[in-house]
Amino acid sequence: MKSTNCSIAPVRDKVYDYDALPALGRLSLRLSNRLIESGLKSGDWLDLLCGYRALLQRSHHRNSAISGFYCLDHTLDPDLSEYGFHLTESAIDKMLPYESETFENITIVNGLEHLWEPQQVLEECHRTLKIGGMLQIIVPTWFAKPVLEFLAFTVKNQQAYLEINDHKMYYDEKTLWPMLVRAGFQPSNLRLKRVKFACSLYACAVKA
Repeated sequence: MKSTNCSIAPVRDKVYDYDALPALGRLSLRLSNRLIESGLKSGDWLDLLCGYRALLQRSHHRNSAISGFYCLDHTLDPDLSEYGFHLTESAIDKMLPYESETFENITIVNGLEHLWEPQQVLEECHRTLKIGGMLQIIVPTWFAKPVLEFLAFTVKNQQAYLEINDHKMYYDEKTLWPMLVRAGFQPSNLRLKRVKFACSLYACAVKA
């Protein structure tokens, strides 16, 4: 049994709609997704905080290299089950409701910055990855903070406001690298780089 259904109430009152983001936000999301897609390994894939419609995974539902799609977010579209996706509706606290060494892929795209306990979640990602499995993360940098807050609080786009007003943290290499090492990943198996004009930090970590 790889997942557990959790009866935890959603944290947000409204379903987040990425399609309602301003054009710059949608472009940023597409660039993030393309970066993640290029690093996917064959096997099972868990996408944490995947969004209501799990758009990234849905774009790969015909990808024969992915043997199982696992989605976890506060609220998920029940129609995703028609694609054979495994759905877990839950707020992420410190623990992930999956067995150890389950996944070849775990992705967190623009999600880690929303968590109160990101260190524990990274440790859980390490636990639930198989040996040789890959964790891919994209987070906003401090450089992006004024740009994102301008979109949210000055332009006042509703969806950008919901997203940015929920941020708990921004990241750089000096912050994220030691967190991944503390989670159990070896420095030789870590790769970090700034993307999207240095507004985002991409991290790739392989479990030794």
